[in-house]
Amino acid sequence: MRVRMVDRLEAADVPFRPAVVGCDRPFPGLESVADAMSELLQTFRPHVAHVAVGRNDLRRSFEPDGTSHPARRLADIRRDLNRIVDAAKQSADTDVVLATAPPVRDDLQEDIRDDDLDRLNVVIREVGQRRDVLVDRWDRVIDRCPDGADHLATDGLALSPDGLDLVAASTTTAIVDALLRAENPWNRLTRIGRGSPLEGIPRPRHPELS
Repeated sequence: MRVRMVDRLEAADVPFRPAVVGCDRPFPGLESVADAMSELLQTFRPHVAHVAVGRNDLRRSFEPDGTSHPARRLADIRRDLNRIVDAAKQSADTDVVLATAPPVRDDLQEDIRDDDLDRLNVVIREVGQRRDVLVDRWDRVIDRCPDGADHLATDGLALSPDGLDLVAASTTTAIVDALLRAENPWNRLTRIGRGSPLEGIPRPRHPELS
């Protein structure tokens, strides 16, 4: 994803120099992201923090009687999302984007269910709308059964190369729109040199990207 992101950001016609920074390994879940968010922002000092939701929080545990339940409750995930937004809003230099989770194929696995992902995405969108942060709609970008190239890998869970290209393009759009929408970076950019390099470019206002 990082190489894909760098290529797309460098090709974007926007007045900033792109750089993609972040941790070498993904976090195991949103709770660990929320715990580390303040330190991450102090370490990397990004203009935009794009938070892509992992699926570990939704992996189901199976009981001996055959019943199952996701690893974490949606109420706890909502709390973690709010903690992530709180950390970003405390930083004058960082805007945050929350990405919804892409779908999976229910017929190819049992531990992660598409209806659980749908409920999670409702929570992500609610937090984004209430806290006025952009939401990058990966759930709309990825199609379970596309007419053309498959967006999901053969396991029905991971993204195929085509799927990775699609979410990388969506993430690029989200990051660019977050930079243009954020009040402080916008003001700084308009003060560069003589005149405004953003003249004629409207500030995005809608909190969801699809």
